[in-house]
Amino acid sequence: MMDKISRFQYKITCFLIGISLAFLWQLTACSKQQTEITPAMTPRKTTPDQVSVTPVRVGILAIDSAVSVNERYSSLLNYLSEVIDRPFELVPLTQESQFTEVAQSNLDFTLNNPLAAVQIRRLYNTKFLTTQSLPQTGSEFGGLIIVKSDSNLQKLEDLKGKKGACINFQTAAAGCVFQIYHLLQNGIDPFTDFSSFVENESQDNIVLGVLNGTIDVGFIRTGQLEKMVAKGLIKSVDQLRVLDPVGDKFLYKHTTRLYPEWPFAALPDTDPQLIVAVKEALLNIPVNHPALVAAKLEGFVPAADYSSLDELIKSLKLKSWDTQ
Repeated sequence: MMDKISRFQYKITCFLIGISLAFLWQLTACSKQQTEITPAMTPRKTTPDQVSVTPVRVGILAIDSAVSVNERYSSLLNYLSEVIDRPFELVPLTQESQFTEVAQSNLDFTLNNPLAAVQIRRLYNTKFLTTQSLPQTGSEFGGLIIVKSDSNLQKLEDLKGKKGACINFQTAAAGCVFQIYHLLQNGIDPFTDFSSFVENESQDNIVLGVLNGTIDVGFIRTGQLEKMVAKGLIKSVDQLRVLDPVGDKFLYKHTTRLYPEWPFAALPDTDPQLIVAVKEALLNIPVNHPALVAAKLEGFVPAADYSSLDELIKSLKLKSWDTQ
């Protein structure tokens, strides 16, 4: 009898254990299923790419002042913002900061004088996208060596022993270095042959210095005198005289050979798609667009050949002369 009871209890126990195990398995499965469909654990769906709100930083060399560079180029950056649907920020650059800002990768694009631009390209591997084209003068410009119209200085040789000024000995293109190169090619070294040769950050001040006699000779770019007449800073371009003028058909008198105008360049780590978009926008900006009028430009053309500036840099051993 006891064996029967024992066998019966054994069967009941096994049955209950089986039911318990089945119940526990079902709870585990439900818990697992609930865990898998919990919203917090559901993988996020990929949303469509949003247009970036990070400003595209464009560094532009300020020839006169930060105010004037903003007046001239803000409309151009607004145009790029509208076409590309991204905010563009203008960063005024000085002769020195145009190098440091690129070195520190603080910019996406640059627009500066070709001498500095070529040196920056040699040092930091920027890429030229377009070249500025100006009304009537196109995509070339040059440098002037000016004296007062009634000065007895008639030829380059007469400059020996005189006081001169320019913008920057290393990076100012038609505001200094083009003329230094021209003088050296003619056997005159302004650093040793002038009685004094100094830097002055304003071409306006250099012209006024020649007129008031604080200096004998000044270096400026083509179009500078005409700009000062338009601004009422001088009465007439005839108040100054250009030494050793080139006999060509270029609109303005100039002393040096002509070089390609300012390039618009991209930094090496700038988004390639953005580079393509900016280049296309610049090349296709409508004629007489308000942005071009404000910038005093005719438009942009494909990047010119700047090898003549590489040669000048090597010859004068400027900042980047030994860069491979």
